[in-house]
Amino acid sequence: GKLQKKTSLKLFVIVIAFCALLFFTNSFGIIDIEKTAIITAIGLDMEGEEYEITVQVAVPQASTATQENSKAVISASGATASEAMHQIGDITGWYPNLGFCNLIILGETMFEDNIAKGLDYFSKTFKLQDSACLAACEGKAKDLLKTATPLDNISSFAIQKILLKNPGMTSDVATVDIKDFSVGYYSNQSSAFMPLIRSIEVPGTEDSQKAGGGESGGSGKGNKVFDASYTLLFKNGMKAETLDDHETKTFNLLREKVKQSTFIVDDVEIDGEKENFLLNIISNRCKLSLRFDGAQPVLKIDARIITRVEDRTTADKRAGLESAVFVPDEAAAKAESDFAGYMESILEKCRRSGCDLFELDNRLFRYHHKMYEAYTGKLYDTLKLELNVDFTGVK
Repeated sequence: GKLQKKTSLKLFVIVIAFCALLFFTNSFGIIDIEKTAIITAIGLDMEGEEYEITVQVAVPQASTATQENSKAVISASGATASEAMHQIGDITGWYPNLGFCNLIILGETMFEDNIAKGLDYFSKTFKLQDSACLAACEGKAKDLLKTATPLDNISSFAIQKILLKNPGMTSDVATVDIKDFSVGYYSNQSSAFMPLIRSIEVPGTEDSQKAGGGESGGSGKGNKVFDASYTLLFKNGMKAETLDDHETKTFNLLREKVKQSTFIVDDVEIDGEKENFLLNIISNRCKLSLRFDGAQPVLKIDARIITRVEDRTTADKRAGLESAVFVPDEAAAKAESDFAGYMESILEKCRRSGCDLFELDNRLFRYHHKMYEAYTGKLYDTLKLELNVDFTGVK
C-alpha cells in the first residue's frame, strides 16, 4: 500500500513537471502574439465574381506604416470568403485571429445574390464567436470601415457601441448576431433581419479628423457618425423589405423588454392646439399569440407600455410640475394609434415580402399542427391583427 502511494505521488509530480515544461516552452501551440493580427471587424463586399474581405486589425506591435499603431484596414479577394480570409494572412504575414471579432458588415453588393453564400463560412467556422453582431451598410463595407469618426479611433468600435444594447437606446436598433441570423435563414420560412448602418457626415475640425483616423478615411470632408435605426428584412437570403426607425422600435418593443427608451408622439391635439411629446418608456409587457376563428388566422397582440413624459413642445403652467411627468389622455391615445399604424405597416411588409418576421410559422407548427400544411408559407396573406395596446402613464 505504501509503495503504491509513493509511486502515485512520483507519477503526479512528473506529470505536473511535464505540463509546466510544455507551458513555459510554448509547446501548447500558442500563437506568437507578435505575429498575430487581432481582427476586430470584417467587411464583406462583392467585386465581380469574387468576394472582397476587408478586416480592421488591432496590431499588437508598433508600426510606422500608419498614423495610428492600433489601427489597420486590410483587404483581400478570393473566389470564396474563406479563401479571401486566407489571403489576408498571406499578404500580411500575420495569423488572422477571429476570436475577438465582434462585427461583420455586409456591403450593398452582397444583396444582389443570396447573402448566405458569403456568410456560410463565418456562420459555421469555430474561429469566430457566435455572438458577433451582423449588420448591413449603404455602399461598400470597405469604405465604412475606413470612415473617420469622432466617436472612437477605430470605426468598428464606434459601430459596435450603437449595435450593442445600452440603457436609453435598447429599442432603437434591431441587433442580431450571426447565430440568430443563421437560425432564421435555415428555418422553414427562411426569414431573417439585420440592422442597416447609415453614415451621417458631421462638421469636423482637423484635430478631430486626426483623432478619428481621417487620414485613412480618404475623404477629408469631415467626420461621420453612424445610425442603425433602420432594419433590413431577408427572405431566402435575399433583401426583401426595409423597416424605418418607428417600425423598428415597434418591432423591438414586441420582441424584448426594454428600459429607459423613448417613443415619439407628434401632433397631439389638446384644447385645440397641437403638441409633440417624447415619452420615456419605463417598462413594457407584450404578448403575441396565434389563433384561428374558423378558417381565419388571427394574430393577437397584448401590449402594455408604461411611460412618462420626457419632454413636450408646450407646457401647461396650471398643471405645475405634473406636466413633466404624467401622460395626458390625448397623448396616450395618439401613441396607441401610432403604435397600431406602425404594426399594420410591419405586417403589410411581411405580407409583400413573405418574410416571417414574428416567427408565426413556428407557432403554427407547435400549436395548430392540423392547420400547418394548409397555411404554411401563406399565413400572412389572410392574417387578421387583433391589437390591444395600452400606453399607461406613471401614477
